[in-house]
Amino acid sequence: MKHRIRKLTSLLLSLSLISALTLPAAASNALGEDLSAKDTLLHQETQLSTNVFWSTTYSDLRTENLITYTPNKAVTPIVTYGDALTDRSSVADTAALLEDDGYRVVAGINGDFYNVSTGLPIGMVVTEGLLRSSDAGYYAIGFRADSSAILGKPGVKVSANLGYAVDDGFGNSTELVRPVAAVNKARTNSGLYLYTYDFNAKHTTGTTEPGINVVCTVEQGKLAIGSTVTLRVDRVEETAVTSLAPDQIVLSANLQADSYYTTALQNIPQGSELTLTVSANDGWEDVEYAIGALYCLAENGAVVPNLAAGSNPRTAVGQKADGTLIFYTIDGRKTGYSIGASLTQVGERLLELGCQTVLCLDGGGSTTLTVTEPDQLTSGTINKPSDGSERSVTNQVFLVADSTPSGELSHFYVSADYDYVLAGSTVNISAAAIDTNFIPMSGDYSLSVSEGEVNGSVVTTPRSGGDIVVTAESRGREGTTTIHAIANPTDVVIRNTSSTAITTLSAAPGSVTQLTASAAYNRISLKADPGAFTWEVNGGIGTIDQQGNFTATTPGTGTITATAGNVTASVTVTVSNLALQTVEDFE
Repeated sequence: MKHRIRKLTSLLLSLSLISALTLPAAASNALGEDLSAKDTLLHQETQLSTNVFWSTTYSDLRTENLITYTPNKAVTPIVTYGDALTDRSSVADTAALLEDDGYRVVAGINGDFYNVSTGLPIGMVVTEGLLRSSDAGYYAIGFRADSSAILGKPGVKVSANLGYAVDDGFGNSTELVRPVAAVNKARTNSGLYLYTYDFNAKHTTGTTEPGINVVCTVEQGKLAIGSTVTLRVDRVEETAVTSLAPDQIVLSANLQADSYYTTALQNIPQGSELTLTVSANDGWEDVEYAIGALYCLAENGAVVPNLAAGSNPRTAVGQKADGTLIFYTIDGRKTGYSIGASLTQVGERLLELGCQTVLCLDGGGSTTLTVTEPDQLTSGTINKPSDGSERSVTNQVFLVADSTPSGELSHFYVSADYDYVLAGSTVNISAAAIDTNFIPMSGDYSLSVSEGEVNGSVVTTPRSGGDIVVTAESRGREGTTTIHAIANPTDVVIRNTSSTAITTLSAAPGSVTQLTASAAYNRISLKADPGAFTWEVNGGIGTIDQQGNFTATTPGTGTITATAGNVTASVTVTVSNLALQTVEDFE
């Protein structure tokens, strides 16, 4: 029976919390054979999981990092962007700004797809209840004030009552109302567009072709779903581009647009009053934050057919039937670490994790996940972006919490420098006291182990192997971590001083050669101390100590073996004076 490795790195505080955060087994029909899994409680009902899989199709690894979040009052989802919608910044840099503002960044991921030339997001943006950019017909995820979420198509509609009446051709006076095609999107030669101060960094309409621009000052209301905004017309101008002040809105139409729009704008009297009405599909009226998503990967528990192929880094968000969210990333384009996944595989994987609806955010080099580890005060990126460094992106989604310490001990966060080791090896343990606001605090503790020995912060695992539970305890509070000591690895390799795997060795009498051995279990490398192997020399050619130091004594041919459990690696050794001569000639 395969030994599967899962590590829970902090004490869960109640049975209800455990139940809320429990993930299904990491075995995945979508991604491959499960190799290892690690879970870390970051905050109230917010858990980080890192899982590694083996793809037999590609003969390579896949590594996913995901946040399982049940909406609660302590941890809040928000959407961020720069000083303008077209600004770009990395998730890490934005996290640092949030921390400067007093937030504890529990986790953060990259956001929507965007135009790589302009930085303009493809879909919807809502922050602090204000509609910053319309959805362009795409999907989105919205967050309400109670931290609950909605995934789907917002269907935002903006209607502009232009403030004057015209004859309808039958002798009746009719108010002139026109639909707005988009809010803060690149203008085309069709339809009516609306611009606000934060559209771009220059605070202009960003238009390059002549158009009719109606510049208005906001008199009452805010541009929010379900709201009405009253505007006062400052001026109507025919120009390529128009600047905006913070309290202004511009209605714009390309001169090549249908006269249904251009004539309607041209005839608006200066000083008149306009009214904007904003609506959306049911469920989106009370959204405080929202971000667009180009692709829907799964709906109603089924993967969407005919998704684009290709194995790449991905970022996605999924929602379970009970409202629990999964913020998902899988790294890619890194042989020997993670090859990524297709859109279909990501959809299938999140269904495996219990989601009903799955939306895809920007991926590739944009895929990023930043978290604040329980024993840290600031956040850090935990995945490996495929560009080699973090990419600056147009917007982000964060889970944030209060950064004020409570000073009341809650539990201990316990971690090992290696999660799984060759039995008989040592592991360094660290533990941090965590307060009731999930902020690290000072505090002494004692360490104990279920098996093996503990000396200070060092645990020596038993040769018999097994799951070793390490407990930090003080004042009736505790935390645990599990070290997985593997007694029988699947592979053992002997290496030279250059860490190159060898099967033959030449040595001169009297020489000393330092050898090391490494071990792996089901393609996962094990931390292995030299003393965890049994070394042996056959053939009467020399001796070897338990640190792998081979002393050649007598000319001849023999073997050196390193054994761990029931697995052995061997090197054929030739001891001769010729080996000494060869060294001298080389020197």
